[in-house]
Amino acid sequence: MPRSTPKRAARRAKRVKYSPLDCESLWGWQSDDVASAVDWEKLQKAFDDLTAPVLWAEKLTFQKLSQSLPLSFASSAGSKMPLLSMLGIDRTGAGPSLKDSPHFVVSSALMLQASPGKGRGWFAKRTLEAGTLILLERPLVAILDKEWQDEVWADCSSADTTALGIALARSFSSSLDAVLKPFHPQEPTRNSSAESEDEDEDALEGMKEATSSAWQQLSQLSQVAQQRLQEVVRLNALGFYTHSEQLCHNSNFLPLTGSGLFALASGFNHSCEPSVQRYSIGDVTAFVTNQKVDAGTELCITYIESELLCAPKSLRSQSLNRDFSCSCRACGRADPVVLGGSRTFIRVDAQVQARLALLPPQERVEAIDAALEGQMDGEEAEEEQLELDEVDGGEDPQGPKTVLLGKDAQELRVVQAIAFMHLCRWEEALQNWRRLAAFTCHHCPPYDEALAVYATQAALCALEMKREDAPLYVNHLGRTTPLACERAHGATASMDSGLSSEVRLAVEAHRMAFGLECLTWRYQREVEESMVSKEVKEAFWSRKPSRSFIRL
Repeated sequence: MPRSTPKRAARRAKRVKYSPLDCESLWGWQSDDVASAVDWEKLQKAFDDLTAPVLWAEKLTFQKLSQSLPLSFASSAGSKMPLLSMLGIDRTGAGPSLKDSPHFVVSSALMLQASPGKGRGWFAKRTLEAGTLILLERPLVAILDKEWQDEVWADCSSADTTALGIALARSFSSSLDAVLKPFHPQEPTRNSSAESEDEDEDALEGMKEATSSAWQQLSQLSQVAQQRLQEVVRLNALGFYTHSEQLCHNSNFLPLTGSGLFALASGFNHSCEPSVQRYSIGDVTAFVTNQKVDAGTELCITYIESELLCAPKSLRSQSLNRDFSCSCRACGRADPVVLGGSRTFIRVDAQVQARLALLPPQERVEAIDAALEGQMDGEEAEEEQLELDEVDGGEDPQGPKTVLLGKDAQELRVVQAIAFMHLCRWEEALQNWRRLAAFTCHHCPPYDEALAVYATQAALCALEMKREDAPLYVNHLGRTTPLACERAHGATASMDSGLSSEVRLAVEAHRMAFGLECLTWRYQREVEESMVSKEVKEAFWSRKPSRSFIRL
């Protein structure tokens, strides 16, 4: 389907219905135990019902998504709170009727207060243990990526925040304005040259026209106020990605990806050593501590990918791309001095991964071995190196030094591990998954969500190694499963003692990363689409608790 022309995009913006958001009707719960307050099984069923039809994503919009996943509570512990009261905003209307679905549930252990040099921030009132779910919230305004990807400006670098800004204009109201008033920045600060010089001029013109058409209906707002709100979107938007860490994400859950403005979550400041991580089920986004947080300590998230947090400070700053310089403990440490001149950084983006995926498995393994040694074939890879070399200041007389960042090495090893599984080389695949897990443990924030993926795939490969040429025995679920053991008697005990470490790591890593023991539900599709045998998949599930949701 051809994309819209700039004029057509502008006309479309004018035709969209203006639907102001009444923030006075939004409410939620403040609870001592967020994890136990929510009816997770009801949310799970609603999600499964939404995604069950074959063409479920065909006409999906954010409005349909949010209506399909209502929040409800399994426990009455806690107190009902209007959103405006939670934010300390004076209410002028009748307040929420409390009939609609709640908008959030927040831990009573959190307090929103001034953070020196950062504006507002969330702080812990009492000590919080790792793996504590502290906030569950849906966005005030949001849009799915699939709703704007046919626009003429979809390939612009700021397309996602532009689309969200247009959604904000269409939802603007006095109560929404009151919620956004404390948001950073207080004055418009965007540099007019913020867009890349490489952007397509027609696309940029289409973006400007679409933005102008959306905001011109708000005649009560000055031009300065409109510019400031667009900056609020750019600097406060958070993406939501359902099951984003899983290998099956792109083929199953990508249509659920979007971005939004969150009333409460916007209070989390950035750190390169975050104490909170997040995940989403549709647009319902959960925030979980990844380490013990002492009372009085600020709780921070990261605004960049966790795999980039171990990159040099200069690259973290480029990826952060905000109007502040991070002053966390990690950024206070000097990067190691690299002797011998400039460095060329090889980037492994989606195009590189797609090209690798087209290679036969054995060629893919060999190509990745070469890439891990700093050698990438193909004109596009060379252009990428030259571009980055120029950024670093040109070639060194001793020759360019090629560097593969940890994030990109991880991407390559994932592709290689999958290739090994295609070739049924289970031991080599297992070593790759273990190496991926080791890097995550040493270089990413604690209990990073990817650790559960790597541990799950490692467990499946280890089980497959034991399955080959193995006798059969009936496991405790009554299913006939082939498993290898050195002695015919005690097969179950031998298997459990030899392989339970990977399964336990997968369950524990997932439980800590997501604040719930919901691996059975979240990873059903991931395991189902793995290249291991049906018997191994059954053996994997037989080694973990069968309940879908269990309190920590």
